[in-house]
Amino acid sequence: MTQVEALAKYATRASFSDLSAESRRQLPIHILDSLGCCIAALGAGPVMACREQVAEFGGTGPCQLIGGGNANPVYAAFWHTALVRYVDFMDNFLAPTETCHTADNFGPVLTAAEYASGSGRDLMLGVALAYTVQSRLVDHANFMTRGFDHTAQLALSYGAACGRLLGLSEQQIAHAIAMAASSDASFAVIRAKPLSQWKGLASSQSALGSMHTLFLARRGVEGPLRVIEGPLGVDNLLHMRVRIDWDREGYEGVTESTIKKYNSMIHTQSAVHCMVELVKSHEIDASQVVSIEAEVFQLCYDFSGGGLYGVDRVIRTKEQADHSLPYLLAVALLDGDVMPAQFEPDRIIRPDVQTLLKRVSVRPNHEYTDQYPHKMPVKITIRLKDGTAIEHEVQDYPGLASHPFTWEASVEKFDKLVSGRLDEGLGREIKGAVRSLETIQVRDLMKLLGHLKAS
Repeated sequence: MTQVEALAKYATRASFSDLSAESRRQLPIHILDSLGCCIAALGAGPVMACREQVAEFGGTGPCQLIGGGNANPVYAAFWHTALVRYVDFMDNFLAPTETCHTADNFGPVLTAAEYASGSGRDLMLGVALAYTVQSRLVDHANFMTRGFDHTAQLALSYGAACGRLLGLSEQQIAHAIAMAASSDASFAVIRAKPLSQWKGLASSQSALGSMHTLFLARRGVEGPLRVIEGPLGVDNLLHMRVRIDWDREGYEGVTESTIKKYNSMIHTQSAVHCMVELVKSHEIDASQVVSIEAEVFQLCYDFSGGGLYGVDRVIRTKEQADHSLPYLLAVALLDGDVMPAQFEPDRIIRPDVQTLLKRVSVRPNHEYTDQYPHKMPVKITIRLKDGTAIEHEVQDYPGLASHPFTWEASVEKFDKLVSGRLDEGLGREIKGAVRSLETIQVRDLMKLLGHLKAS
């Protein structure tokens, strides 16, 4: 049995009864978080380009769309993935040298669950299954350190979860995964500086390809089942043997995922939290700041502080700003928070933050790196013109897997994300539906989401 065949077997045997009580508690929290991100993305420029693409090529299929309208399941999955990803405020899984956005799985799973006339329990199972598959691949393989993007694993997690919800056989799921995995590999240059809009849309391309191969496999099309261990397969590209014992795996990936408290890349969460706590306890006049020094763990430095993935010398776009620790710390000091408002074009280019970010320096701390990912230590030192030095250090932030979000915290974040985008009555209904997922049908949730406006 090949690795993708073993994965397909793992997917087809999954049932709601396999989920632990903790997983069932956390799944609605992560699903509400994903929906808040979707709603917050409605109307964004690149997202509207995706909407136009769906309108032209997605047809008037059976799948309801967040923001209204209908499309075929291939383009519905594309659309929903663009929504959940674009604001870059969704959840993550963290490993010592790799990472992934587990919520990248939400759009295809939501689409497949509705297309198959599934229940809320089916949606929960699909999310749990997809999260676990992608997380295990992050744990067991070195995609990013070999130059692949963290969207590369989605071909396997999409195929497993959506194939299960669509009722495909083991062999059909295996062939669908093999086709998508061999054709939709993505490169880590997506995250390298200077960042482009594709950073927020690459996973939607993966959704398009994977949903396409699922329906081809259902029609009997076959793929290279030895895509992982075969000649010139994944093993060859990663220079390692990727072997996961799927027979021994459960479906608890959601309990290992971390939710973002702030609208910034995952590795900067504790740094932003440190700055927010610092400015709450000290009144700081930004004009008196000489320097801001941040000591961080290695991956935070690599992704956002000028390390492996480079540095954006000029910050002008949302994509650049939310991956720039200098910008994030500067705007957090000035505004006391980092939410979508801090990435409005006129906020990014304002002189106060543009001046202050040039006073930020970042360096890795090896002791902090040794504690990651179980902790995310950060220390910030602000030096003022009068010689005063203000320091603050944190070990984690609310949302880390060891410090998980509660339902109440998820509701608070959801309300901030959707403020001004829907009336309170519809917001209450959406939250109520997610809270009651175990007793409703997915189409009932989609009807509510269809009342939203796409722009």
